[in-house]
Amino acid sequence: MRRTMNRVLALALLVVCFAFGARAEALEDYCGTWVMGNAAVEIWTEDGEGQCRAVFVNDDGEAEIWQYGGCWQDESAPGLQCMSVTRTRERLDPLFDSLEELSWSLNDLATASLELSGDRLLFTDETMDAPIALTRLSDAPASERTRALAYLGKWSGEAGELWVEDHGVCYQFTVTVPVDEVTRHRWTYTCLYDAESGTMETASISPLRIITLEEDGTSEAEENNDAKMATFVLVDGGMIWSAPDIGEAVLERAAE
Repeated sequence: MRRTMNRVLALALLVVCFAFGARAEALEDYCGTWVMGNAAVEIWTEDGEGQCRAVFVNDDGEAEIWQYGGCWQDESAPGLQCMSVTRTRERLDPLFDSLEELSWSLNDLATASLELSGDRLLFTDETMDAPIALTRLSDAPASERTRALAYLGKWSGEAGELWVEDHGVCYQFTVTVPVDEVTRHRWTYTCLYDAESGTMETASISPLRIITLEEDGTSEAEENNDAKMATFVLVDGGMIWSAPDIGEAVLERAAE
């Protein structure tokens, strides 16, 4: 009887230990940029929902962008499950230094899986034969690519808000500047990373979008942009945005 009771207690202790040891990771544990070779996966939250974007740079100077509609934690499967993916193939137009979309497709039923394994992120998509193991950007060996990826994410300051997005062959810096209580100006710098100076240099600028807040939503108009070429450089604790029309503006990384 005592031996049976000891076995029951040991089994109960094992179950309790396993329960604590097998704690499900919080969504925030996945957030950040993860890299391996020519692949970079960015995970963040938006309105409390997980978002995932994977970028693959090909040897032919093209990039594939996989943008998922949303990610969630499923009790029946480990890690994050992501669904509804838009796949875009792009290249940098050598004549206009702007992004050129070569192909685009949407699959609402496609799924991807992201699972933490020690200090690695295992990422797989239904189009892949096997998962790839990525390292968090902060732990990855320094390279031109990893230094450029350090710019990604949301930034803000008195001059406005900034969203930096990876496109593999270039980087897009979308600026939103408040004009008055109801009007916002928004435009995008397409930038290239200069490894020698460690700065992002403007290659081209999008048309200006004028966003007006109205009672029933927002309206948007487009016109020629008079913004000047800009540079961006990371400094301790922030980023400096420099342009002839604004001088120097200091931006800080925005809270998720």
